[in-house]
Order: sequence, then C-alpha cells, then structure tokens
Amino acid sequence: MSAKITKIGITNDKISGRGGLPLFLRYTETIGLYRLISGTTLSLLTISSKGLGLQQFLKQVFAFFIDGTDMSISSFDHKKKDEGYTALLENKVDEMASSHQIKRFFLKVSIITSLIFNKILHELFIWRLKITKPKIIELGIDTMVMDNDDAKKREGNEPTYKKKKGFQPLHICWGPFLIDVLFRKGSAHSNHGTDYIDRVRAVVKLIRKRYSQEVPIVICADSGFADQKAYTVFEQDLDIHYITTGKIYGDIKEYVQEVPVENFGEFSKNKAVWNYVEFGNMLKSWSKFRRCIFTKLQRDENGQFVMDFGKPNTIIYTNIGLCSKADERLKAAGGAHYFETETIIQKSHERGADELIHRSIKELATKEQLPFKRFGMNRAYYFLLVITHFIFEAYKQDVTCDVVPVTVYPNTFRRKLIDFAAKITSGSRVITMRVTQTVYETIDIVELWRRCQSPPELKLA
Repeated sequence: MSAKITKIGITNDKISGRGGLPLFLRYTETIGLYRLISGTTLSLLTISSKGLGLQQFLKQVFAFFIDGTDMSISSFDHKKKDEGYTALLENKVDEMASSHQIKRFFLKVSIITSLIFNKILHELFIWRLKITKPKIIELGIDTMVMDNDDAKKREGNEPTYKKKKGFQPLHICWGPFLIDVLFRKGSAHSNHGTDYIDRVRAVVKLIRKRYSQEVPIVICADSGFADQKAYTVFEQDLDIHYITTGKIYGDIKEYVQEVPVENFGEFSKNKAVWNYVEFGNMLKSWSKFRRCIFTKLQRDENGQFVMDFGKPNTIIYTNIGLCSKADERLKAAGGAHYFETETIIQKSHERGADELIHRSIKELATKEQLPFKRFGMNRAYYFLLVITHFIFEAYKQDVTCDVVPVTVYPNTFRRKLIDFAAKITSGSRVITMRVTQTVYETIDIVELWRRCQSPPELKLA
C-alpha cells in the first residue's frame, strides 16, 4: 500500500515532456538556418522592434511543427504559460509568442511568394548536394492533394482529382528532401499551365550553376506529366533524361497484343514478376519517336499469379539512349546500367517513393487541414512546414542516424527522440537539462548534443 499514490501536489520545477526539442532547435540554429532565412528572403518583412524578432517566430514555429502535440494555433497560448516548455526553447516567458502574434506573423509572411520561399529550399538543396556529392541526380515530380473538404471556406480550397476540396501543391523531391514546391489551388492538375516545365527548368539551372555543369539529371514522374512540350524542353534545352509513365491508348493495346510471347522479357522484384516489351512509339501529337516500354504484372508481391483481367499494365516513356549530350554525361558518371531496359523499369517503379515523402510530411503536420482562410497565409504555413521537414530529414542523417534509422517517420521519431521527460535546473551560472538514466544511456544524449554543436554548416552563395 505504501507504493500507491495518495496525494496530488504542485511542483515549481521546470519540467517538460518534450526533452528532445532543445537538440533539434540547437541543430537548426547551428547550421545557420535563421541566418539563411533572414538574409535571403524574409528580409522583405518588417518586424516591429517592440515585439518579437524574426528568429523567435521561426524558432517557435519550427518547435510547433516538430513537436506535433497540439497543431491548433491557439496552442501557442498554452505553451506561453508552460515554464518547462519555455525553458526548453531557451526563452523567457515574455519571449513566447501568443496565438494572436503568430497569426499576425503569418499575415505578414503571406506576401512572400512561392518563388521567393523556394530560394530557401534551393539553398538547403545545394547544402546537402555538396555534403553527399552524388554523381547522378534523380529527381521525382508529383503533386500532393491536401484534403480540406470539411474545413471552413478557404481561398484556393477547390475540388481536386480525388473528388475532395483542398490544395494541390507541386513537389520536386530529391531522395527524402522536398527541394522545390509550388503551393497551388486544388483544381491545378499535375501539368497545370507551365508550372511543371518552369520548376524543373529552375532546379536544373540551379544544379548547373551551383553544383556541377556535367552531372547527369534524371526526372521521374507519373502519367500526369507525360507531355510533348516538356519532353522537348528536357531534350533540346536542358539536356536531361526523363522516365515517365503514360496512358495506354487503343493503338498501343492492339500493337502489344500482336507481339509474340517469346519477344517479352521478364523483370522481377522480390516475389513480384512483370513481363515487358520495348519498342519505339510516337503519339499522334508527337513530332518524333521515343523509347517506349510496355509492362504487365504476372505475379504480385506475394508471388501469386494475376488473372488477365486484373493485370495492371503500364507504359513507360524515356529518352535515355536517344539524347546524345545527356547520354554522354550519364555514361561518364558511371551510369551505363541506366540504358538497360530493366533499370528503367526499376526506376519507374521506385517513383512510388514520392508517396512516402507525402506520408511523412502529412504525418509531421498531423493533419491535412490548413489553419487560415487566406491563401497567402496558408502558403506561408505550408512552406515553413516543408522547411521543417527538410531540416528533420537532415537532422536524422547528421545527428540521430545511430539511434533511429534515417527512414523513420515523424511519429516514430517523436516517440523516441522528442517525447521524453526533461528537467531544467540552474546554478553556478550553468543551466542544465536533466533526463532519466534510461534516456541518458539509451539514446546517448550527450553524443547527440555534441553533434548538434558542430553539424555541417550552411554556406550562402
């Protein structure tokens, strides 16, 4: 009976259940992110000298996203009263933003366009490129529908192809990183206007100017981006490769049905098996033939045979092997295997990894509904979420790779490396964050803290 709790009391100790936040925020500060944002794009803002500075707003918004406990804007009022949370952010109580201050901040940031926000993402992209030094750069293109169907009226909240009202930003990703984003209304389809071509052109020019003139670039996309105009720009202006799926029209079906069975090859991945055949194809609106690969699934991921009526057939278009300058670059970089049909099929299948990024960023946000009625405010909110996600992925690679796999999603990361108890004490002019012996030993928090003091630094152009 002596072990049972018999009384509830109050402590004046500064205690919080988000002990991992100081490490993430110290990493964010040390790499130079605040300097990048204030010096390159958001310097256009006028922040009142009487209120909080730009860095304070950014730090508290980044903590808001990476914490993920309560994603309502009103939660800033609760955090402002929490002395333990305030201490973890290395703030004083009067340095904590209220919900009204946060709303006014996003109202000011709403004037910043997607093109200006992308300058931040581009700098972060070049930072990681110079760290990893890839010999071949593969970029994924896709849109992500944000279901805001049950939200109150929002500017730009329009019907999407998923028959839900929402937003549909255009994403360009490199591995786990979102490197270019165009925040758009829900009705903007994949190949809306010249968005697709413009954003790819901007990223390619960035790579050529800031990283390498000769590195081969391969674009992977789904059928929504199969476009003759884009192909022509990629082949003639940008000298890059593309691998995209396309629609299977009647003439293609008729041609494939006439192909002898012995002409089909076989591609396998784990237990799944596909049959494929390659040929040159030119749609009615095209001016030239392009390399085309038809695939049909024979066995699913469990090794079970698939009935003919249930076989998901795909068509893949690529210019690999047909674009001399880009081909030379690819061969020189050691990418001879990219010319093989099976490699092209594999790269097309790996395009599904883009969906994993969408899952990750939605899990980081905890919900798809955006908080504001004005389009510009929601755009600013989304870009700061994307920037937080980029730093989250970099943090896993630079700091916590020995504790959790770099592929873990935000919820798992939060449970292991954010959501643990910490107590802030001060004495002899030293402020100390104390954790339990179990946390101290399990995640080797001393080593993580050391890595946060000396991460790879962002160097501005």
